[in-house]
Amino acid sequence: METKEQKIKRFNKHLNSIPLEVLLTKNEEQAVQNEKDFQNLKEALAHDKCSFCGNLLSHFSVYKPCFHWLLWKAKGLRKKHFSILFKQKGFHEIEAYLRWVANCDVPIKNINDLVEEKSSNKFIETTIRYKNIEWSFSCSYGDFHGHKDKHEGIMPHYHFQMKISSNVVINYNGFHIPFNDYDEFCFNVEDGEFDRLRAGHIHGAGMQTLFENLSPEELINGMRKSDDESNAQFDVSTLIEADEGTTISGDDIASMFQESKKTGIPMSKLIQKLKNVKTQTFISPGPGVPEIAARKKNRRNKIVANSKVG
Repeated sequence: METKEQKIKRFNKHLNSIPLEVLLTKNEEQAVQNEKDFQNLKEALAHDKCSFCGNLLSHFSVYKPCFHWLLWKAKGLRKKHFSILFKQKGFHEIEAYLRWVANCDVPIKNINDLVEEKSSNKFIETTIRYKNIEWSFSCSYGDFHGHKDKHEGIMPHYHFQMKISSNVVINYNGFHIPFNDYDEFCFNVEDGEFDRLRAGHIHGAGMQTLFENLSPEELINGMRKSDDESNAQFDVSTLIEADEGTTISGDDIASMFQESKKTGIPMSKLIQKLKNVKTQTFISPGPGVPEIAARKKNRRNKIVANSKVG
């Protein structure tokens, strides 16, 4: 049997034999197809249809498991039926589908895949939300390698939780879901094992992608004040310290509050106009971002956005 290292070496050899211009053309074609598929999914969901099987979301057949079961609208669907779906669809396929579904509603904010909020003993820990549905994936390092001394979970696997209107309909202990060959390939891509393949999300991007690709300053510059703070994507707080021998005018701060209220420009950006002060702005996920449904609750970390001397 071919080892993991031999598979990677063989595939790398195959990739490197393909002219770069051919790979770039295929990549562009795939990007166009992905955009088309995403828009088809978005339009289908708006009409309570599935863009994969073409049926209504209410359609259910044990002989034709489909991604849309995860939306829990299929009539006659029960928890026990998910074992059929999990046998046919791998982790990366299911997670990618749910990421796309979530971003059909509100882009990025509905996907909490933040590394800093993940438990240190977890290989995978992600929560995804769409309207009143919440899906969570959990895989400890022990799960990832398989529990060799236990009856269940002997193979590398992950756990899945599903909530509807905050009520758990599938709990983490309900299934030990094995990873398949495609998952193994995707993990290798994510680990950078292939010279010409890189992992990443576009239509399925979540909060981690946002923080990885935008600096704190860029995040602040792109923010608008939320009309509903309970649904805000970011929680922003700023520390202002006057230089020695100077004071901060209360009138200036009050004026900025009014400007922020009127224009929607966040205070964290307006205070950059203050002179003779040092400022530090901290960014963390706001209440509108779903909490990772972990077995042990994590504290949300703040990110230092900027520090300046006026």
